[in-house]
Amino acid sequence: MSADDGSTTEDRELLAWLARTCADVDPEPDDLRELGRAALSVRRVDAELAALVGDCALTGSDVRSSETTGDGHRLLAFGLGDLLIETQVSARPGGVSLLGVVEGITHSAEGRVELESTRAPTRRCPLDRFARFWFTAVPAGLVRLRVVAVGHDVTTQWVTVGR
Repeated sequence: MSADDGSTTEDRELLAWLARTCADVDPEPDDLRELGRAALSVRRVDAELAALVGDCALTGSDVRSSETTGDGHRLLAFGLGDLLIETQVSARPGGVSLLGVVEGITHSAEGRVELESTRAPTRRCPLDRFARFWFTAVPAGLVRLRVVAVGHDVTTQWVTVGR
């Protein structure tokens, strides 16, 4: 018997078996679907993308971390030309905190950083006179930062924090 798409019962059974085998042998990463949805949520196609240029989690070095409690800090750096966004990610009760600084911008009372998360609404933090920002109680998961300042509208790539 054939379906409307021309496949037979044997075809559908084979495809179902292949799907089960793939799920057992090489399951999709936990964040894959979340990252896919996040990638499709591009709202500012004109914003420039700052690439991840440093992540202590990828180099295997922890900064002031405690192996026994899991209470560590992670340093992330995103760059685009002369602009550098450096962030310290710290596990805290009730979520993750991000403390950062933006280098390569002119100070402006209008400057701000926005935190986008796949698990919470977008939050804003004005840059202080030293171009610093701070977010607390950030839910674990995928996040990205957007820097809006005089002459800049830059968004970082998505990164996973708090896991």
